[in-house]
Amino acid sequence: MTVVYGVTRYGGRLQIEKRLRELSDFPQEFVWQASHYLVRQVFNSLQEMFSSTRAIQRWLTESARLIARSGLAVEWVTPLGIPIIQPYHHDSKVSISGGIQSLTFCSSGDTNQKPNTLKQKNGFPPNFIHSLDSSHMMLTALHCYRKGLTFVSVHDCFWTHAADVAVMNQVCREQFVRLHSQPILHDLSRFLVERYCSGPRSTNAQVAKLQEMLLSVPKTGTFDLDQVKHSTYFFS
Repeated sequence: MTVVYGVTRYGGRLQIEKRLRELSDFPQEFVWQASHYLVRQVFNSLQEMFSSTRAIQRWLTESARLIARSGLAVEWVTPLGIPIIQPYHHDSKVSISGGIQSLTFCSSGDTNQKPNTLKQKNGFPPNFIHSLDSSHMMLTALHCYRKGLTFVSVHDCFWTHAADVAVMNQVCREQFVRLHSQPILHDLSRFLVERYCSGPRSTNAQVAKLQEMLLSVPKTGTFDLDQVKHSTYFFS
């Protein structure tokens, strides 16, 4: 799960090490070697099984890195038209001198400071996916309302009265297919190019590199979205 949040092999190895130490019958003297071996296998398997997903994640990460290095925060608009801006900037320090001592306060989220490149690039993939998930939730809520259903949601848990679960399940799947049938990545690419690569900035060599990256939209996989409508456990 933490792969989409930018976990490194080092962080992945620590997670595996923690689980191995919980196994009473596993030889503890081999924990380091085993975790080092297993993390390689896990990352290689993820790359092989989810090649399209990993390519998209790399594209989002690298795009955000180049945007932040150009001095701007990453922003985009969800499929429902809601603007998103990542508030990750370097901390600003404020010093207050008194008669007895001096105090220094760190203020985060100061938009006058340069964007924090590390947080911008690591945050973009999961935040972008969360913005799609929230769009799906809002579409489900709106269409449940039109059908007269009571709808409650907390994060990715959707609730309604027991008698209406079957209808909500249908609406939930239909709206997921509807949302993800849109050219989401190409729409994002067009928005980012217009936002960050147009006007006087377009002649900058760094911006030209960013534009090249933004236009290199990864190919999607072969997943048949329509099958979601017939999947019992896609949402359960």
